[in-house]
Amino acid sequence: MNVINMLRMKNRWLGAVLPSVVAKQNAKMFLSPRRYPLKAWEQEAEQQGMRVSFAKGLSAIRWGQSEKRILLMHGWEGRATQMYGLAKPLVEQGYEVIAIDGPKHGHSKGDKANPVEFANAIVDASTAFGPFYGAIGHSMGGCALAMAFEKGADLGRYALVSSPACVHDVLKGFASFMGLNSDISQRFINEIEATVGRAAKDLDVGRMMAKHSDEKLLIHSTDDLEVPYHSMIQIRDQLSNVRSFSPEGLGHRKIMRDNSIIDIISTFMSEKQTMEMRVTP
Repeated sequence: MNVINMLRMKNRWLGAVLPSVVAKQNAKMFLSPRRYPLKAWEQEAEQQGMRVSFAKGLSAIRWGQSEKRILLMHGWEGRATQMYGLAKPLVEQGYEVIAIDGPKHGHSKGDKANPVEFANAIVDASTAFGPFYGAIGHSMGGCALAMAFEKGADLGRYALVSSPACVHDVLKGFASFMGLNSDISQRFINEIEATVGRAAKDLDVGRMMAKHSDEKLLIHSTDDLEVPYHSMIQIRDQLSNVRSFSPEGLGHRKIMRDNSIIDIISTFMSEKQTMEMRVTP
């Protein structure tokens, strides 16, 4: 029996007598990111950039030097160096790229890690390093970009890759995966909402991005097992001035290192620069 099956069994047995305890345990697990050692290519990416600190113990890495800056936001249990595949071609196009380590991720400190804390870090980065020409977020990083926009951080062009449509859907998916019954699932969601300070249903990416006027790019692999493909459809249906791309066979994580996806995103960002050059006298 593997670890996940053991946890599910524990949730069923203990949940029958102590549902609140099981809800709290799973909420703590959900909000506790694991840290993994850097891979060799990430170590090289770290050496190619420069570490900078900002706000309250947060860390970012910057590649290149330019007045035109692009922000990168990784997903849950990720880190800034994992976004280097995107950073390199953008630097070659003349951008300065700043990738954030989310709270309690990578080099960043912090007492809490959740989508709202990620969004707060993005707002702080906008104040410290902005204005930004564009922003790219993967998975929860895409969701956090939408929240940051809602908080007033207009980061130019947005590209959201494998982003969930709504935090409530993410929590329901986790609860189902962990074998929680409907009562404990709701208790679990209540615990998360109390910690985060927002109702999960309010954290809807499409709704939050609906007032953004600049063109947006959505990318989501049809075989994504971590964040279902229909999440992109839900987001897209609420937006205007949006472009979407649906590759196959790239899953949830491989997509961020795929050269064709990197080309699509870097081209999307450079299009605005090209248009501005054409209208500049």
